[in-house]
Amino acid sequence: MPPLLTAEDYLRFPRIEADFRYAYGPDSQQFGELSLPRAEPPHPVVVLVHGGGYRELYDLSPLGSVAASLTEAGFAVWNIEYRRHGNGGEYPQMFLDVAAAVDHLRHIADEHSLNLSQVISMGHSAGGHLALWLAARHRIKDSSPLFSDSPLAVRAVLALAPFADIALLASAESSSDALLAVMGGRPDDAPNNYASGSPRELLPLAKPQAIIVGNEDTAILENARAYAGAAKALGDEASLTVLPDAGHFEIVSVQSPAWRQVQRSLLDLREQVAT
Repeated sequence: MPPLLTAEDYLRFPRIEADFRYAYGPDSQQFGELSLPRAEPPHPVVVLVHGGGYRELYDLSPLGSVAASLTEAGFAVWNIEYRRHGNGGEYPQMFLDVAAAVDHLRHIADEHSLNLSQVISMGHSAGGHLALWLAARHRIKDSSPLFSDSPLAVRAVLALAPFADIALLASAESSSDALLAVMGGRPDDAPNNYASGSPRELLPLAKPQAIIVGNEDTAILENARAYAGAAKALGDEASLTVLPDAGHFEIVSVQSPAWRQVQRSLLDLREQVAT
């Protein structure tokens, strides 16, 4: 088996320019980049959410090649930026940012022939948490600062090496400062934040959820299994695919064998949301 990709390799992924950039708020981190396919409209939409452990260091740029690959497959890709730990993303702001970014699709849909009845969220790592959360917004109680009475509907979600059960992660001794910052503390310190910000606490989602994790990404794999098991127990359609010889970053490298499975899973979800 070749050496696994590292975070440094991830940061060196090629930067590919999108077709358009739109601000969804006044902050410098509140924007999204839209890439369009050459296929006939209207276009199904992938909302792409980058990861990086919730830290300011990691932005949307390394996923430019992912966005380009998905446009070749016929999707419009809305690659979103949001505030993180270090640039204003402490609870509830990170969640409000990604929610506003998705809802902003309503303002650009007509201009670019986007099919808002076929929106799929897709995220990697911490972005996998947020992609699952975007699909769960309709489950948030109206007492939460994250509540919206008209969230744009996400029809399915593809979570790549996601931080799916964040309460489990945050309860561990080794939990990161960034995770605790964007959640307002550990679960015992901020139970309401986890109740509205953790995908597991918002189950069942009543929509297709596909989770992909590399078999060498052991900590994330354990967390994803816990989430998928909980989702299935509550009647959700939640599949977990474990890829051989893959770690945390292979599944967002378009040059890796893992990427073919990611594409197949996304195309399967497109078929499901189109019916």
